[in-house]
Amino acid sequence: MTDRLYESDGYMREAEATVIGIDGDGVILDRTVFYPEGGGQPGDRGMLGRFIISDTLKGEDGSPRHIIKGEKPAVGETLPLVLDWEHRYLYMMEHSAQHLVSSILFRHGIGTVAVHQGERFFTIETDSASIDDALLLSVEDEALRAVSEGHAIEQREMSHEEAEALGMRRSIKVEGRVKVVFISGLDAVACGGVHLKSTSEIGELSYYGQERIRGHVRTMWKCGPLAVSSRRENLAIVRASSALLSSEIDGIVEAIGHLAEENAELRHMVKKARRASASFEYSLHRRETEEGKAVIFHTSEEISSFEDAISETDSQEALIVDDSARFMFHGTGERFSKLREGLKAYSLRGGGRGMLYRGSLSGDISRMLKEAGELLNG
Repeated sequence: MTDRLYESDGYMREAEATVIGIDGDGVILDRTVFYPEGGGQPGDRGMLGRFIISDTLKGEDGSPRHIIKGEKPAVGETLPLVLDWEHRYLYMMEHSAQHLVSSILFRHGIGTVAVHQGERFFTIETDSASIDDALLLSVEDEALRAVSEGHAIEQREMSHEEAEALGMRRSIKVEGRVKVVFISGLDAVACGGVHLKSTSEIGELSYYGQERIRGHVRTMWKCGPLAVSSRRENLAIVRASSALLSSEIDGIVEAIGHLAEENAELRHMVKKARRASASFEYSLHRRETEEGKAVIFHTSEEISSFEDAISETDSQEALIVDDSARFMFHGTGERFSKLREGLKAYSLRGGGRGMLYRGSLSGDISRMLKEAGELLNG
């Protein structure tokens, strides 16, 4: 079995370790400071001598498996084990912050179903189907007060009976002796993970958003350096937006609203102009087409612009294809079927009703239009 040094000191970063077994990509050591993935916390990474440990997972017997791709050290070899401390410390912050936030949510009648620590934020899946953002922001306020107050965090091992007597917010999932993480004056919960010594080490903490999953609300949070970088990125975005809009920061939303209105009006005007241009283009081609023949041409306008160009009651057939190989056919369903059958090589896909059919095709457009002319006007 491996001596799990992180259980007695989560801040230990280095140790000498001897290889006692190889399990696939996993290297088993006699002692380790590396925490294996579990409880929503990713496994540690770092170095074993010159070998890169990319992850740490639990083996069948619970022993940490240090994942090393490719060449591995020999059994019996003793090497320095060095933790990627920045990676580990981030997850210690997130794990401790998650306990703190979950405890506050619990006081608001919201239970925790599942948690996950990640590289961008940590998540808490709750047992609630709906949570107002205002409540979650008030939870953020409470959590920040606890961070500033510097509540001690400690882990104690006790009997199952002693742990049950604490009346914790979450049921105990293990048998035998239980590791319980305490946030002084705020929380106690069974957990075998690695944690900070004080809530003050969490630093910044911010509510990031929520989403629905399995009928529950999953909340997202940032802490430590991730919260700092997010705040700075958001500030940079706000300042850049203020400069681009020539607006004071408190007027950005209003300025964006005006832009949205202007954009909608311009889009309407452009759409109207394109339809007018399409109608004019169609009328030109129709005048150049012999009476009784199908109007056939290739256009640089979007095919949707021709929706109003052809009257539903017009008896003259028409086939128009744009640069994106989108087509519009005006004619009877019988004639459209004949067209599609005769142009199988161009894979006409689409349909319609009445006298108007739309879709897409593939292949040489000019050649297809020539063949279509022979079919419709032959």
